Amino acid sequence: TIPDFSSADTKKTYVIHTAGCQMNMADTERLAGVLEHSLGMTPVSSKDEDADVVVFNTCTIRDHAEQKVYDALGPYAAQKRSGKKKDMALIVTGCVAQQEGEALLRRVPEVDVVLGPQYVPHLKNVLESVEWGHQIVATSPMIHQEDFSKPIRGHSVKAWVNVIYGCNEHCTYCVVPAVRGMEQSRTMESILEECMDLANSGFKEVTLLGQNIDAYGRDMSPKRTFADLLYYLNDNIPDDMIIRYVTSHPRYFSDRVIDAVATLDKVCECFHMPFQAGDDEVLRNMRRGYTHDSYMSIIKKIRSKAPDASICGDVIVGFPGETEAQFERTLELME
Repeated sequence: TIPDFSSADTKKTYVIHTAGCQMNMADTERLAGVLEHSLGMTPVSSKDEDADVVVFNTCTIRDHAEQKVYDALGPYAAQKRSGKKKDMALIVTGCVAQQEGEALLRRVPEVDVVLGPQYVPHLKNVLESVEWGHQIVATSPMIHQEDFSKPIRGHSVKAWVNVIYGCNEHCTYCVVPAVRGMEQSRTMESILEECMDLANSGFKEVTLLGQNIDAYGRDMSPKRTFADLLYYLNDNIPDDMIIRYVTSHPRYFSDRVIDAVATLDKVCECFHMPFQAGDDEVLRNMRRGYTHDSYMSIIKKIRSKAPDASICGDVIVGFPGETEAQFERTLELME
């Protein structure tokens, strides 16, 4: 029999298992939006193995991430092999999907779809192909198109809003450019439209998302900047809505962003500024493009213009080759 995932006569169910960063959480909301709004499906508990569509939204940051995905797929693959759930659609998306591609199908042939993050808006079309017995690997690079599906938000007051996809940096420890693709910015108008839709639905806080949010707009013509976006949104969103954002890159961080955060009334005084290490040699080996002193110069500017702002960041401990003295240098920066 051919499974019919879009029939209104038979109510189908789905479950999404999510791992990883805010980008993955935002993608899960969009996946759920397609499954519910476009296909009329109903969510079930994450422990329910009887769902008609099972999605693994995966992350590659942790060690042995691929093996953990294969282990998690095992019980579902066994159900399909035994014929117990032969019509179940098994989907792997996220960064492991993008990284592994067809290798996932060779390892677990019961998987129906390997879906790169850039193909999330096309899930409905992909499932229509699965209905006809096709296995789909959608991981080729593509230009991001505006996603008109309505995400199923995980919160009633706060929401994620993507502003730039991908990353053009090649930090030696990071897989993001390989699995999330090149930087592609959304237009300011489309971002505002999403924020206004959220405001009309009662949301009070948006967090703007980008792997390297300070790169926003440099791929556009004419070029825009992240500071431009903050000023534009601040001028146009309702007075009772606030803006947060992640994640900044010290190499591209600008004084205009500091000025925007310090002066705009709807932008929270919070800077997410990963430093990763406090030693210049380690930073060079990471290919980060800044130094201990240049990072601290940014912090001093923030303290001068926004003395009450909170500053948070990320750090990598035990980077290959890091000495005890270099580790102490990182501790000094934190203090």
